[in-house]
Amino acid sequence: MTSPLIEFIAREHPAFVHIPLGLVAVLPLAMLVSFHPRHGRALVGTSFFLGAIGWLGSTVALFSGLMWGRQINLIAPSAFLPVVASEKQVLQRILQIHIQASLIGFLVGGLCVFLLWRAWRQDAATPGEHRHHAGRRFWERGVGAPALLVGFIWLGCWGFSGKLGGIMVFGNEATNKAAAAADAAKRNDVEAELPIRALDYASLEPAEAAPMRSKAHGDRWRRIWVTASGIDAYKAGKALPAGAYAVMSTFSDEKGRPSTDPGPLYMKETKGDGTTAFAFYWGKVPEALQKDFGNQDSVYWRSPDPRIATCLGCHDKGGSAK
Repeated sequence: MTSPLIEFIAREHPAFVHIPLGLVAVLPLAMLVSFHPRHGRALVGTSFFLGAIGWLGSTVALFSGLMWGRQINLIAPSAFLPVVASEKQVLQRILQIHIQASLIGFLVGGLCVFLLWRAWRQDAATPGEHRHHAGRRFWERGVGAPALLVGFIWLGCWGFSGKLGGIMVFGNEATNKAAAAADAAKRNDVEAELPIRALDYASLEPAEAAPMRSKAHGDRWRRIWVTASGIDAYKAGKALPAGAYAVMSTFSDEKGRPSTDPGPLYMKETKGDGTTAFAFYWGKVPEALQKDFGNQDSVYWRSPDPRIATCLGCHDKGGSAK
């Protein structure tokens, strides 16, 4: 189970992210003023302080965003980025770019803080206000032109990431269309809430005479069932014909021995257009494993859900279903 502290940090991501964003937004202004010959010394220290606090705050924002993405099931429990398995997954695609922009901003911010720290140390080692203007060109005063440029890049990365975050919260034309399409598809899908065909696997043709161990599926005991239209192709090691599907029922106890306790059901289907779809259903997830399933005691995932993207990846590479 996720600790209450982690849940709080994840839930408050929108609040945490505004603190470093505000500091990064005002940082270039302080850096610009540091070029003034009379006030540069104080503003170098101020710039370093703003940059350091903003960068430290961004670590909290990144961590809370990752935890939040996992809690709302947009990011897999052990992943750092959402998987975009379909063009229809607009929200996942926006979140992916949002995280990438934030990470780039974090790295750029670290460089900016280092440059500000170096300018601050040089300032402290050279007494006298005259060092900010006497014998120095304009772009060498204060924090220096390189630090200022990096500061603007940092602001650009975080500003772009913040814009995408706003789109995810309030929506835009693309997200609204995707949400409407998903809602319409769900209303027209009789299996949207219940894996009817997968649960009825015992009415299919058994592909094996007895259960066997499946290394690729948690080393559980399994048995495979296939529709009559696809049983011959399955036994011959060929792709299932359009409309056919296979269900793998699994069972085992905590030590991997045969048990009457049902494990998850896996379903692989060849759609009418020739594409492959997968489904994963576990009606009773053991309490010890629930942390790996979004703290849910029952799960039902179907393509193109990113949480079963590994199924498609393995089978696309020729991975054995056994």
